Amino acid sequence: MKPIASVELGKPDGPPVVFAHGWGRTHADFLPVAELIAGHARCILVDLPGFGATPRPDDAWDTHEYAHFMRETLAEITGDQPYIWIGHSFGARVGLRLAAQTHSPISHLVAVAGAGVKLPRPLWQQLRGQWRSAQFKRKKAQAQDEAAIIALEKIYGSADYIHSREIGMRDIFLRTVAEDQTNDVGRIIAPTHLIYGGKDTATPPAEGRVLHAKIPQSIYIECPAFDHLSVLTRGRHQIANVIKDILTEARP
Repeated sequence: MKPIASVELGKPDGPPVVFAHGWGRTHADFLPVAELIAGHARCILVDLPGFGATPRPDDAWDTHEYAHFMRETLAEITGDQPYIWIGHSFGARVGLRLAAQTHSPISHLVAVAGAGVKLPRPLWQQLRGQWRSAQFKRKKAQAQDEAAIIALEKIYGSADYIHSREIGMRDIFLRTVAEDQTNDVGRIIAPTHLIYGGKDTATPPAEGRVLHAKIPQSIYIECPAFDHLSVLTRGRHQIANVIKDILTEARP
């Protein structure tokens, strides 16, 4: 695996704060937040493997491999200094996995629109999902060429599922979305903030409430006016204020 692409701003000798973006995104998503705290910390914004300027892994990684890679990579960047992890969506999935490791290097976790747990679904939703899946498989088996398969995916698949083919990450996408960290996040000992947009349908607030119930030292924050992406833009001050509070509390 080649070195990770990253951008740094802020105080080179400040406490390290790592920013990890969501699926199909890049470090640029967190620039508005990082700029707000740059006077207080060393901000390290990464392109996770397979996104932005960082090449994809050679194999089909799940979040275990992503967390292992990020732990080794960041040890080289920070010199084994503990860091605050700010993750959005997929970046939060990886952060949850890394924070649950033994002797985790994460001193504080901020999961923004964090994914990683499975929510119970009403029976009608389960049946509808099974019916759509069966329809997709049947029509896919009858498709004459790849163009027909891609057309079917646009009808039956989610936006991220469709995009995963376009960026050559379908195998990794399927592995990571199939995971359920519900029984693992209880091992997280780092103080954790969970920030969710009330209008988020990609990772709804219900996921944050499940994580809040499972993670011992967690605080749940819901921002009613924001959705999955606007929580990073219009909601940047909320995230920045949480980070500033963490940095203030961490001062000797």
